[in-house]
Amino acid sequence: MKEWSSLPRLSVLVGMVSQASFFAIYLTQKYNDYRTGYFDFGSAIQTAWLAANGHFDALALGRPITIVASFFFWLYPHAETLVGFQSCLIALGALPIFLLARDQLTNEWYAAGFAGLYLIFPALWGVNQYEYHDLALCIPFLAFSVYFYTIEKVGPYLCSLFLALSSSPFVVIIALALALSMLIDSYSRTRNLRLGRFPIATILSAFLFSVYLQIVPTMFSYQFATLGSGTYSFTGSTSYLNPASIFTDPLGSLGYAAPMKALYLASLFAPMLFLPSLALRRFLPGLPWLAVVVLYSPPLGAGGVGPVYQYSQWSSFIIPFIFVGGIYGYKRLLQANYFRGRPRFKGGHLLILMFVICISVSTVASGLSPLGRPQTFSTGDSSVPTDFNSTSIFHGIWPTAVQNSTILDWFVSQVPQNYSVLTQNPIGSKLWQRPAPVYIFFQPGYKNVNADAILIDTNVQGLCATCVDTIISSGNYVQYLSYPSGGIFLYFKIR
Repeated sequence: MKEWSSLPRLSVLVGMVSQASFFAIYLTQKYNDYRTGYFDFGSAIQTAWLAANGHFDALALGRPITIVASFFFWLYPHAETLVGFQSCLIALGALPIFLLARDQLTNEWYAAGFAGLYLIFPALWGVNQYEYHDLALCIPFLAFSVYFYTIEKVGPYLCSLFLALSSSPFVVIIALALALSMLIDSYSRTRNLRLGRFPIATILSAFLFSVYLQIVPTMFSYQFATLGSGTYSFTGSTSYLNPASIFTDPLGSLGYAAPMKALYLASLFAPMLFLPSLALRRFLPGLPWLAVVVLYSPPLGAGGVGPVYQYSQWSSFIIPFIFVGGIYGYKRLLQANYFRGRPRFKGGHLLILMFVICISVSTVASGLSPLGRPQTFSTGDSSVPTDFNSTSIFHGIWPTAVQNSTILDWFVSQVPQNYSVLTQNPIGSKLWQRPAPVYIFFQPGYKNVNADAILIDTNVQGLCATCVDTIISSGNYVQYLSYPSGGIFLYFKIR
């Protein structure tokens, strides 16, 4: 602990604990107040619960980081476990940023400044606001991978890379770009293109993980009606993100939502003063996802990806490399002759400017600012998890409960654990503790289903009234419980 007693190091520790604590409490409150959705949070909790009970569905096997999370879920089987697990890991990402900046800039205050920028980065907040996502966990692991590469620690590097790969199949593409940056790095130092141990280990790890994804999730997963195992294979992942669509209309893809893409990219790079452009070799692993953002269109993300030009979990693939590129760009800028010859110029001045821009962007773009524009993640799940007047300039930022939430909790508890359920997205996230499917109105590919139970609340978003009327009129259901004045109804299938 003595090593971390200096003020810059201590400030980083305090910042990490503060950010992790805030988001763990914030997201727990959001969940308790029915401000989260079954897609994607509820399905993640259900997957962790199943894994903790020895049943590994395709999501768990296709994103093995969830199996790691399920161990903590086994110790404490509550939704808070997942949001706490993610919040702690995302906050931990400040550590490799600090260590990398300290080594490259040889100044602990500058390093603490970069760690602080990471912790208040608005795009990072956007990742965490959308509850638990396995792919969000690649942020700290990719940052650690880069750091361990720079200090030539193969074992910790491979461990970090494996954990990053286990978070998302897209990290396979990032890993190949990382290997390419290592080859370029080696050539720039020795003028000899050698396939060293780090590039070989990276390529081999990506290949082996791709083989694993192609075999294990489709053959050995616990079968679930709402979770197709084929989409969790490596090639099956293209059903979520289909790169072939870009070639059919490249100009259309480039022009789609161009102003919004430009604003999003500006909000990512402006707090870093666009310094990654001075260290393109270091930023190279972030280029694949940058290309996805620039070329995004609905056909590209037709399987459920996007829009990727908003603050959400999709920023996870680029955030680590914005900071890695920013650190090396900052170093290059300080070493430039233009600044060396100006004694009044201090590196700290740049950091202060970066903080000012970062806070300014957060003020106008983040849902955690009372001025920030609300962003819908899924039906009933927003970056502003409270009721507010859409015509007002200001809005609240802390989650508030939906109407009759306590009574709705009781209705949820009345659904037998072995029953499949059809319900609304915000209610579905509370029905995770079951081995049977949870069906959501308006989910991708929705069809009227004969679930064992139907739970609806007319005051909660995501209700398909015509769907309910059609299903109930079949005569196969009986009303089991109701709270007419609050619009809450529970139906059971006649057995």
